[in-house]
Formats: sequence, C-alpha cells, structure tokens
Amino acid sequence: MADDGALTALERGDTHPAIRGVARVIIVIAVVALVAGVVLVGNFVHTGTFLPWLRSDAPTGPVVGESPSPDATDAPAAPKTPAELVAAEDARLTAVAALAPGDPALVDQWNTVVLAPKNGQQSGYTVADLEALGAVRIDDDRTITLVRNVVVRRGAELDFYGGGTVRMLSSAQGTTSIVVWGGILGVFGGEDDPLAFTSWDEAAETPDLTEDDGRAYVRARDGVLVIGHAEFRDLGFWSGRTGGLAVTGTGDDRASAGIVSTKISGLHYGVFFSNTTQAGIQDSTIENSTMTGVEVTNGASDTTIERSTVTGSGGDGISVSRQSTGTEITDSTVDDSAGWGIRIDGSALADGPTSGGYGVTPAKGFTLTGSNVRNSREGGVRVISTDATEIRGTEVDEARSAVLVEGPSTGLTVADADLTSSDLRALDISGKITDATVSDSRLAGRRIALELTGAAVIVRDNDMRVASGFAVELAEGARADITGNTFHGVGQDVVASWSGSRTMQANNSQTDWTFQWAWVGWMNEHPMMWMWALVLLIPAIGIPVLWRRRREHRKLRRLLHEALLRHGEEEMAAYAARTPATDWAPPRPSDRVSPAEPVTTTRPGTGWNTPTMVPTTIPSRGAAPRAMPASTAGPRQAPPRPRSFADLRTGPLEGRTFASLQQFAVAAVLEGGYSVPTIARLFRIQQWRLQQWVEEAARSTTVGGDRR
Repeated sequence: MADDGALTALERGDTHPAIRGVARVIIVIAVVALVAGVVLVGNFVHTGTFLPWLRSDAPTGPVVGESPSPDATDAPAAPKTPAELVAAEDARLTAVAALAPGDPALVDQWNTVVLAPKNGQQSGYTVADLEALGAVRIDDDRTITLVRNVVVRRGAELDFYGGGTVRMLSSAQGTTSIVVWGGILGVFGGEDDPLAFTSWDEAAETPDLTEDDGRAYVRARDGVLVIGHAEFRDLGFWSGRTGGLAVTGTGDDRASAGIVSTKISGLHYGVFFSNTTQAGIQDSTIENSTMTGVEVTNGASDTTIERSTVTGSGGDGISVSRQSTGTEITDSTVDDSAGWGIRIDGSALADGPTSGGYGVTPAKGFTLTGSNVRNSREGGVRVISTDATEIRGTEVDEARSAVLVEGPSTGLTVADADLTSSDLRALDISGKITDATVSDSRLAGRRIALELTGAAVIVRDNDMRVASGFAVELAEGARADITGNTFHGVGQDVVASWSGSRTMQANNSQTDWTFQWAWVGWMNEHPMMWMWALVLLIPAIGIPVLWRRRREHRKLRRLLHEALLRHGEEEMAAYAARTPATDWAPPRPSDRVSPAEPVTTTRPGTGWNTPTMVPTTIPSRGAAPRAMPASTAGPRQAPPRPRSFADLRTGPLEGRTFASLQQFAVAAVLEGGYSVPTIARLFRIQQWRLQQWVEEAARSTTVGGDRR
C-alpha cells in the first residue's frame, strides 16, 4: 500500500480545516452581499429604483409622426411630417405673395384671404371685413371662428377689439393661420376682459393639442405685432416661425413687436423673435411652452422683457442666440424650466472669412436686473461670449450652477446679487474674461461659492458661504483681487489656487470658517463612498493578515519538517550506536529455520499470557545464523519511527507479503518491534483496535505453541 509520506492536517496542528473553509466561504458571500446592497441602495437613493437600467423612459423632445394617408386617390399626397408641413406653409406663403388680392386661386387653391391696402393707401380691417370676405364665421357675440388663412400685406392693418374668443380651425385635416406679410396686426382686449386666440378642432370640440400634424399659428413677417390684454393658447408646431406667436424679420427690413399684459400658454414656442428690432414684452405671463418660453435669435436687437413671468418651459426659459444684441430683462421671473432659466449665447458666428461675411467678435449687451430665476433643471443663468454683461439686483436659486459665465468676452459686472446653488457653484466664471467685477453680492454654493477658471476678476465686499469646500477656487492661470469679503463654511482652504493661478487678498474675514480636510469634505459630499471605503477596508486589512498567517504557517511547516528530520537522524544514530557491529542481513529462504518462537510471559497481576516474539536465529550477511536464547537476550531497542510503509519493509519485514492491512499492522508490532501508537498513527486506525488485534494475534500464537 503506497504512502507519499505527507503530513496530515492533524500532524501539522491544523485541527479545524473544515471550519476554516466554511468561514472563508461565509466571508466571501458576506462581502458580495454587502457590495450588492451598496449598489442597490445607491441606485434607489439617486434614481428612485433599485435597477434603473431596466427602466425605459419615454424619449423627450419633439415627436415626428406621420399624418394619415389621404383617402381620395385623386388628392395630392399630404405632407407626412411636421417638417414637411412647415415647408408646405412656406410654399403657400410664397405663392400667395405672387397673387393679386382678388385672384380666385387664393381661395380655391390656397384657402387664403389677402388683406391689401385700398387705393394704394394704408387701410384698416376688422372682424366685420373678415366676415365679409368669408375668412371668419360669427358663432355668437363673443365667439368667432377663423375658417380661412389670412395674410396682411404691407400697407394694411388688421385689428381685433374687445373681449371674447377667436377660434382658429386646426386639425389633422388642415389648419388656419394669421400671417402679417409686411403689415400690422393689432389685438386689443379689455383689461378685465381679455381677447383670447386658440386653436380649435371642431370634430372634437376642443383646442388642438396635437403638434405633429400641424397646428394654427400667428406670425408677423417684416411687419408689426401689437398685443394688449389678450390670451394665446395651444398654438404652433415644429419651427420657430410656425411656433405659435412669432415675429420674424428678413435682412434690413426688420420686424417689431409689443406684447403687453398678455397670457401665453401651451404654445410650441411661447414667443419667437427673429431678426427683430425693439421688440418688447411687458407685464405678461408665458407658461408651459413645448420648447423655449421666449426665443430671441438671428441678430435681434434691443429686445426688452419687463415685469413678466416665464414658467414651465420645455427648453430654456429665455434664450438669446446668434448675435442678438442689447437684450434687457428687468423685474421678471423665470421658473421651472427644463433647460437653463436664462441662456445668452453671443458667440461669434465665424472665426474667419465666411461666405456669409459673419463677424468674428462676440455679441454685446445683456442686462439682467431685479429678476428671479429658480428651479431650472440645467442651471439658472448661462452667459456665453457676450461682451458688456451685467447682472444686478437679481436672485438666482438653483440646484445646479446659479450663474455660469463663459468667455471669451470683455466686461462683466455682478453686483448686489443673491446667487445660491444647492449642488454646485453659486457663480462660475470661466474662459478668457477680462474687466470683470463681482461685488456686494451674496454667493452660496455647496462646495464652491465662486469658481474662476482662466479669468481675471476683482472680487470685493461679498458674503460667501459654502457647505463644505472652498469659498473661492482659481484654476488655469486665473487672476483675482480678493478684498473685503466675508467667508462662512467648512473646508481645508478658504481660497484655493491651482495651475498657476494667483491672488491678492486683503481685509477678508474668516472668523466663521471651520477647517476640515478636503478629502473628508469630498467623502461627505459623496456619502456612498464611506460605505465603499468600508467594503474596501475589509480586504485591505484581511489580505495582509492572511498573507502573514500563510507565511507563518509555511515557517511552522518548515520548522516541523526540520524537527522531524533531526529527530529521525538522532533516532537512527542512537539505533546504530546500540546495534552490533556486524551488519544485519535478512536470511535466505533456505537459512530460515522457523518463525520467531513466542515466549510467553505473564503480566503481573493480570494472569494474561503475553507472547514476546524472539527469533530463534538472527541471520547475518555472509555467515550462518546465530541462535540467541530468549532468556539471555537483552532489552529490545525500539527501531526508528517509520514515516511510510516503505520504512516498515526493512529489517524483519523485508520481502514479506501480507493478506491484509491487519496482518501487516500486527506483524509491524510483534515482529518489527514498533509501538502500537506509532503503527496506529501510520495506518490511521484507532489504537484500541490495533491493541485488540495484537492481543488476539498473541493469544492465537500462544495457543498454537501449546499445541506444538
């Protein structure tokens, strides 16, 4: 039976290997469960669901759908997308502009009534004129329905007076519109009885709320739009010029508008100004626009928004773009926008020569005074590359950045402003911005009150507050003169400078500032990181401990191995010192006379006869066996401790074969002279069982000897 001689777990002193393995499995499972729990809890805290990747939110933005196919086979194919509907409107207006006012094709082909000057003189038109021309239907004394498109040409003016409602037919079968083509449109309701314009689906008897198949709209192109004490509801689709209430200019012949005391709700674009001059909105409310509440674009100049409210916009609340200059927003409120509350983009349209001959300098002039901006998804106010920007006496309260100013630009003034951000920065000035001043303002951010990146700014007499972080942070070569400011909050540094930034600081108050390491503040900003740190700390501590334990175990095994070898060598040396000089050799089969004769001895006090095996002859190499009487034999020396079965097959048991392990073990005790515990350990059997076998073998041998 083979044995590789390896030490058992018991011999190594490892008394609980199974328990240790189970403990390791439990620890691994616990760590995996903890990590999974941290991930799931984090997802629930930030997204409101444990598995956000399984949630499929509806896409946002305009939906492009298809209108039903026409039933009549001889009818022309209807436009199938909103973009095609806008193109069809442009084609209709171009065709109408080429026809004379009385041309039958206007009504027969384009369903349009044209209002033109009479006898070459400025002419005015009213609802009565529209009724006479078949453009409207009088439903009652307060309700009229626009059944045909109306175009007001240059030299003509269309006015609506009094309270009531103008319903503009609008459905999948077709829409109506009022377009001022160089003329004037006036809408004048009563102060307590406004005049309302709304889309109307006669089949459903409700306003048209579907935008993807076209919808009624009002537009002034190269003309003038004047509105007072009115309401505009559920108008417009797809583009700015068909957005619901639009004023657009072309070239040098710009349009203008004045909107006063008007409520605008549910339009695609609340108000759309393109290439206008001196367009203004006063004392009005614009709410729930599909896109931007107020869009000012394409070089519009001198636009004013005063004492007005823009709320619930699907995009930015107010957007000024494409080189529009001189925009002023005063005493107004922008609330609950899906984009930025106010976004001003004065970036140059080109950085070199272009076919359109666009300028390469930023737009100039934006003023925000005495206004409130709050609850916008992207942030409060964003100003991009606009010279001569002024934000004064304004309160901005946002979750994200309150005010973000990006260069390059020249001339920035932030004064007497209350800017608050619960998650990011109160004021962020970045890019190459010169001649900038921030003064007499209250700035409160979560980690940074004022961040300067590559800008040169004078910061004086402000009150700055942060939850945890830096009151002022400078980066990328920013420059700042920081004087007379008061700082509140917790953090490692009041003013932090990175990447070659420089500051001059004087007369600042830091008495309400508490020191805290930056990494602690960052961890507090991200509370889930404490849990992750705990998760990572367990293996960070456990791995060195396990490595040290493994190293100590290897050391103990090496020492045990060396001790066993030394013990074996000592036992072999002692055995060699006690044996005769003559080498022992196993007898040849012809030299073996008989097995060892048992000598029966009696254990004192027991009456048991214990056989002692004494060989009748001890053969020696090259000589005849010499008999040794049992009575004269000296005390028997214990042989070296065997480590494998191969060690047993030397001496008396060499060359022997056995029918079973029991015979082998008994012979090792009785003939080999090994102790019962030694053989029991080597054969991995209980000592009492081996002792029983030995005693049974001894008794059978004694009985056999008596028989002889």
